[in-house]
Amino acid sequence: MHSLRLRPARDEDVPAMAALEVAAFLDSPMHKAMFPKRLRTKPGTQDQLEWNISRMRKGLADPNLHYLVVLTEAPEEGEIIVGCAEWSAPAGDEYESGDNEEEGKSEEEKAKDMELRLARLPPFLDKGALLDANDEVMELIEKSKDAFQGENRHKMWTLNSISVDGDYRGIGIGKMMTRWGMDRADQDKTGIWIISSPLGQQLYKSLGFRQVAEGSRLGEPQYLMLKFYDPGLQQNGTTTVA
Repeated sequence: MHSLRLRPARDEDVPAMAALEVAAFLDSPMHKAMFPKRLRTKPGTQDQLEWNISRMRKGLADPNLHYLVVLTEAPEEGEIIVGCAEWSAPAGDEYESGDNEEEGKSEEEKAKDMELRLARLPPFLDKGALLDANDEVMELIEKSKDAFQGENRHKMWTLNSISVDGDYRGIGIGKMMTRWGMDRADQDKTGIWIISSPLGQQLYKSLGFRQVAEGSRLGEPQYLMLKFYDPGLQQNGTTTVA
């Protein structure tokens, strides 16, 4: 039986986290579309690995993002990272003003902003695929609009990504990292929404999430899962972070 320990991620964890995420999604249709072989500038998955490292290091400096790692003892290796996750906390009041400013822009201004953002992306990332993925996510969110029951999704917790080492699946690592966010959402008296791949769908359902819409992202099935705050329900113990 494995002893698991959950804690906030640190800067020194980033290379292992980046490698874990690349390995976890390497065979997904979405990953293959966004990081096609024809655009590689370095051998194998080195491009994605370096991009993940850069992205995660920036994320660690963002107070609205929460990175977690799960560790266990491995023979002859000592303590290793076997799971990682990225949660977004609810947006603050400053979001409202920023959102209104965005809504006030013309289509030409929005297109220019998008062009500038795309220009900053690395050459090995398929920008067309990224735009398609973004459009498909927005379609899925639009399908779910009524299910949010008037709740502002930006004011809810969101699980952005979760990765588990393939050799350690099925022992509760994903559940541990998901419960961490559920505890925080309960403390904030708010809900959670997740866009799940088929791999995580049953996990979230087992934790009380409701599937409210189904779609696809770059050929991979995607499910929008919701869990509202219910003051009458209590978790079976709070997830602690070492």
